Amino acid sequence: MAPMARKRTHKRKKSGFPLWSIPCLLMAGSLLTIDRLGGSARLNEALSRLAGNADFVQAALSSEAGALGWESVTAHEPGEVSISAVVSAQQLPDQLTETDEGSDTDAQTALMFESRFTPPASVQQAADTTEAPSKTADGAPIRQLTITGRSGGYPGRDGIYIQNASGLSYDLQAMLADPVKLTKNASADQPTVMILHTHASEAYVDQKGGRSEDPAHNVVAVGDVLTEVLQQQGIGVVHCRTIIDSPSYNQSYNRAMRIIDAQLKKTPSLKVVIDLHRDSMITSSGMEYKVVSEVDGQPSAQMMFVMGTNAGGLNHPNWRKNLNFAVNLQKRILADYPTLMRPVNLRKQRFNEQATPGSMILECGTSANTMQEAQTAIRAFGKKLAEALA
Repeated sequence: MAPMARKRTHKRKKSGFPLWSIPCLLMAGSLLTIDRLGGSARLNEALSRLAGNADFVQAALSSEAGALGWESVTAHEPGEVSISAVVSAQQLPDQLTETDEGSDTDAQTALMFESRFTPPASVQQAADTTEAPSKTADGAPIRQLTITGRSGGYPGRDGIYIQNASGLSYDLQAMLADPVKLTKNASADQPTVMILHTHASEAYVDQKGGRSEDPAHNVVAVGDVLTEVLQQQGIGVVHCRTIIDSPSYNQSYNRAMRIIDAQLKKTPSLKVVIDLHRDSMITSSGMEYKVVSEVDGQPSAQMMFVMGTNAGGLNHPNWRKNLNFAVNLQKRILADYPTLMRPVNLRKQRFNEQATPGSMILECGTSANTMQEAQTAIRAFGKKLAEALA
């Protein structure tokens, strides 16, 4: 999820020099020296060696890419995909502020476009893409993967796997034995679920750069479908269709938290907050990966929960309750759709998930998936979420 090419007009408040940046600066200095002394040919050679070094790549790779345990399901080219091939993946910010300090001043102009929900004309069904493209809108070749966690060393039980990047402990067996139970409110006029998109411009394979600020062509359209499915089951929903990552991508999470707080004051009945994204997997050679499953015989994207903790130092005392709800929902989903969910990604960051016991980030496909595959996945997810809230 590389930041959009927009010039920042607001300065961030200084918070000290992060120690983790020292190795990055040393590496950058070394590469600059190679470029100056040996020219671009020597620099390209050095970069190629780094790209082929699995240890370096794995250390640098965002854990959201699903790092280990990838299984190829490409019909024409079966076989495992080497982790050393993937050197660029979705990046979520490491530093999220506790308060509004450092937020861009444009945050106050973020409007809440909410609905309870009458689908507007812009809620379009995805075009039939049975013949999914073999290249992105930018011409990058596409390969497909199904990431289940059954291989690659993910810890888990009962088919539930967790990639723990938080450094914290949890008891998966106890969570599965004693699920957190959240139920829908008796009246749809009291919304139970809020859907928003911290990075709303994230789009799919038909959009250049995998981004669009048109809600008919980005993850907002996927959120519209989820809203529709839940409301059909009598669940009240508030869907924020604001393009939160515009004009300032770097402060998206701060802006999102302001929106969540404001909505909770208006509708304190909310129990589940879904921050709906799409992932990205791109190799050093420009290859893009799509994550695939199948729902009732139809091609589908895979999805992934990204769950926050208090390991980064921000207040989130009930993160295990959030994780409990997510893993039990994942168990319910996998019972009917065994490959629909990637392993749960547990992170140090909080990701605004302290808002409610049912808060989560949900990644729906990657930038190489089609909109139809994403909407097929989210329909299945919505049905199982509705069952869990019954």
